[in-house]
Amino acid sequence: MRLLVIGLLLIVCAGCGAGGVDVEHDEGLQKRLRELSEQGGTATLADLTERPWDAVYVFSEGVSAERVERAVGSPVLSSDFYYEAGNLLVFERDGAVTAAVSVLPDLLVTGGQARWSRDVRLEPQGERRPAALRLVEP
Repeated sequence: MRLLVIGLLLIVCAGCGAGGVDVEHDEGLQKRLRELSEQGGTATLADLTERPWDAVYVFSEGVSAERVERAVGSPVLSSDFYYEAGNLLVFERDGAVTAAVSVLPDLLVTGGQARWSRDVRLEPQGERRPAALRLVEP
């Protein structure tokens, strides 16, 4: 019986201490961001996403797990760095991380700010197309 309990604890805690959530690729959001970049349009991020959220953290390729955790307030990445060649968006609702998504390529310009509200807008940066998309809050 004791061996069974220990075995069950090992199964339950197999991921304990690793921290993080699964980073998923959001193909729909990625497609909408690319279209916006190619057209040079503006939109709110909330209009481009289908998931419920009230805050989003945006990071670029190469960000450390430590920096993400410091900004978000809880572990997000299970590896030391975000290695994708795109942006990492960490969505929160009511203070809890609900999703971490990767969108390719790295189109979003944050100006060093990590946390954005649901009101954040995406605007083309410059006249060239495709354009980088600058995040701006009203």
